[in-house]
Amino acid sequence: MILTNEEVQANLKDSQGWELEGNKWIRKQFILPTFPKAIQFVNELADLAETRQHHPYIIIDHKQITVKLSTLDEDGLTQKDFESAHAYDKTYQRYT
Repeated sequence: MILTNEEVQANLKDSQGWELEGNKWIRKQFILPTFPKAIQFVNELADLAETRQHHPYIIIDHKQITVKLSTLDEDGLTQKDFESAHAYDKTYQRYT
């Protein structure tokens, strides 16, 4: 179910640096210490996405990884996006 603007804003307040992009996406940039660590991080995100059956849009730019989330079959933001965002943040903590 699509979240209301108020629900999106409340979820963003509980997020660690995730930002609204337009009205259908949230995004965050992660900086890793090396390119191999960045790829390892992306591989972990891919495994999480497969487990959750909720796949992000990922841009790899050397050590900077940009992750964008939206629920495409709902055409907007749902709780799945914020649950995935929290899981990705938890994964990133192991790299910092």
